[in-house]
Amino acid sequence: MSMLSLIFLAVSFLQYVNSESSSSQASYSDVRCKCICPKEVGSNRTRNVFVATVEPDQCNCQHIVKREESFCLRCQCMYEARNTILIKVVIIFIVVLLVCMTVYAVYLFVDTRMSPFEISVTSDEMQEQLAARTRRRRGFSVRAIDQRHTRWKQQVAEQRRHIYDTRTMLS
Repeated sequence: MSMLSLIFLAVSFLQYVNSESSSSQASYSDVRCKCICPKEVGSNRTRNVFVATVEPDQCNCQHIVKREESFCLRCQCMYEARNTILIKVVIIFIVVLLVCMTVYAVYLFVDTRMSPFEISVTSDEMQEQLAARTRRRRGFSVRAIDQRHTRWKQQVAEQRRHIYDTRTMLS
């Protein structure tokens, strides 16, 4: 999927979201009053949540539910405000980000399958040069350092044995 088709897909998605929001403006808004009332046992009403778009000072049971005072005492009304445009922008950003990451992952997968695997021999040449250089120097070599290190470990082990076993010190 090329970048041009990805951009076209994102633009068409944005137009779809805008057309959906313009057609649904009548039924949804950013502010609302929501009243939650208990269900009546003897009544055939099953609805206990009432939502309406009113001013904040009119967010009460008498304006929303339009029932008697004794019923409204058990209802709880809350005025809610939300930013639907911000919610849409965040969702679109997340969707576009996921699409870009998926396209990039597919690109990396195809690129690794198509490109030939090259074996690097540079490290072997470097090791040969290092070995040749250490052969030229007689006084300094990795083998001499390794032998000195081994002798030192043996001396430390012998000193520990003398100190802890026989309780004598080497001179």
